[in-house]
Amino acid sequence: MAPGPDLNRRRRALLSVTDKSRLGELARALDGRGYELVASGGTAAELKREGLAVREVGELTGFPEIFGGRVKTLHPLVFGGILGPDEAALAQAADLGVLPFDVVVVNLYDFTAAVDAGADEAAAIEKIDIGGPSLLRAAAKNHARVCVLPDPAFYDDFLEALAGGDGFPDSEFRRNMAAATFALTADYDAAIADWFAGGHACCDDPDHDHDHGHDHEHEHEQILGVELRYGENPHQKAELLLPGEDVEEPLLGMGLRQLSGKELSFNNLMDVIAAVKLVDDLEAGGRVACAAIKHTNPCGVGLGATPAAALARALVSDPDAAFGGVFAFTGEVDAEAAAELHTRFCEVIVAPSFAPDALELLGRKKNLRLLELERETFRAATWGQVRIFGDVQLHQDEDEDFPELASWRHVAGPAPDAATAGALQLLWRICKHVKSNAILLGDAAGTLGVGAGQMSRVDSARLAVRKANERNLELGGCACASDAFFPFPDGLEELHAAGVRAVVAPAGSLRDADVIAAAERLGLTLMHTDRRHFRH
Repeated sequence: MAPGPDLNRRRRALLSVTDKSRLGELARALDGRGYELVASGGTAAELKREGLAVREVGELTGFPEIFGGRVKTLHPLVFGGILGPDEAALAQAADLGVLPFDVVVVNLYDFTAAVDAGADEAAAIEKIDIGGPSLLRAAAKNHARVCVLPDPAFYDDFLEALAGGDGFPDSEFRRNMAAATFALTADYDAAIADWFAGGHACCDDPDHDHDHGHDHEHEHEQILGVELRYGENPHQKAELLLPGEDVEEPLLGMGLRQLSGKELSFNNLMDVIAAVKLVDDLEAGGRVACAAIKHTNPCGVGLGATPAAALARALVSDPDAAFGGVFAFTGEVDAEAAAELHTRFCEVIVAPSFAPDALELLGRKKNLRLLELERETFRAATWGQVRIFGDVQLHQDEDEDFPELASWRHVAGPAPDAATAGALQLLWRICKHVKSNAILLGDAAGTLGVGAGQMSRVDSARLAVRKANERNLELGGCACASDAFFPFPDGLEELHAAGVRAVVAPAGSLRDADVIAAAERLGLTLMHTDRRHFRH
C-alpha cells in the first residue's frame, strides 16, 4: 500500500461542499495543521467569510467556472492531484502543474430533497451532481494516499483522527471513509435512476402507477406497500408489503420504529430481520447480547454485562467484516455503547430502546438508521418464511426452538464440563443463523471465527480458523458448532489442529462411525444432536 503524503511538503485539502454546516470548523482545523485550502466558488466564498486563506479552483486550473457552475472541478490538474498514486509519480507530473491533494471534502447536491420539494424536471436535472461524485470516487479509489470526507456526519471522526499522530488520518480510517463514500454514491445514483424510471419516491405525478406489479387489494385484508430505497442492487426496485392501511409509520406493523437516518433498503431489512432473529434466539442469562450482521451472516456475536461489553465482544472475531453492517442489541443502547458505535461506520442499529444521550450522539449521523424494536410484534410479523420467484411462492415454517439440546448425546472424547457445555450451546444457537455450510468457533462469551456459505464443510472449517488466526485470536481449548453433520473426518482434523477441543454437530452421516472414531483418536469432545439447522 502506498504511504501517506510526504511530510517534506505542505499538505493540501480540496473542499467543494453543498452542505456548509461546520465547514468553518473543519477548515480551521485543517489550516491549524498546516494544510493549504483549495476550494470551488461557493465554498471558497464561505471560507473567505470565515477569515481563512483559500485558493480558488479556477486560480489553480487557470480555467473559470462555465455554464453556471456545471463545469468547475472537472479538470486534469484537479483529478491528477487526487489520483496521483504516490509522491514519486506526483513529482514526475509537477512540471505539468499538478497539485497533489491529501484530503478531499465533498458533499453532493441534494437531489432527493429537491424532488421531494416538488422540483420540476429541469430543476431536478440541475440537482444531478456530476463533479461531486467524480471527485469522491477518485479520492476513495486512491485512499492509499488520500483521505476522502463525503458527509459532515464524518467530521467529528475526522477531526479526532486529524488531532492525533502527525495530522493525517491512518490507513484504516482512510479505507473506512472510502467504503462509506462508495456506499453514498451508490445510493445517490440509485435515487436518480429511480426518478428517471418513474419510481414513486421521487415522482410528483398523481396518476403514476406505484404498484410495481403487486396486488395491494387482497380479498379480505388491506395490504400496505412501502417502497424501499432499492433492492439487492440499486437497479432493482423493492417494496415491503405489510398488512394494514396507509399509516404514518408503516414499520410499526413489523414492530420497528425508525428514530433517525435515511430510508431503508431491501438489504437493510434482510439484515435487520436476520440480526433480530439471531439475538432473540440467545439465552443471555441476564447479560446483554449483541450481533453484528453483514449480508445476513453474523460477523460476530457477543454477550456482556453491559451493551458496550457485548459490543466489544461481538467485534473480537471480525471487526473488518462488521464495517458497514447491522448491529442488534437485546438491551438498551446506552452512552458508552453509543460512543463506540459512533466511531464506526454502521448501516443500522436496532435495539429495544436508546438512552437519550445515546440517541442524541448517534442521531448526528444523518445516514445511520436507528430502529427501536418491539419484540413481540416483530416476532409475530416475521414468523415463517416465504420466498417468491415470479408467480411461484415457497413457504416454510419458522426454524424455531432448540429441543435437540435437551437430548444431545456425548459420543466421543472427554465429557464436557459446565463451561464447555455452555459454550457449545451458545455456539449452536448462533450457528443456526450462519449460511450453510456453517462452522462457528467461539467460547461462552461469543464468536471467535465464522466460516459461512462454503460448498465444502472442511472449507468452512478452514475459513473459520483463518479468520480467527488473522485476528491473532487464541483458539486453544475453544468450542465449535456445525450446522449439519461432518461427512468425513477431515473437518474435525482441521479444527483439532487449530486448537478446538469440543464440537457439537448433528448426527446423520453415513460415515458417523468414522467421524466419531476420529474424534476419539484426537481426544476431541463430540456432542451429537438429532436436528440440523441449514440456512440457504
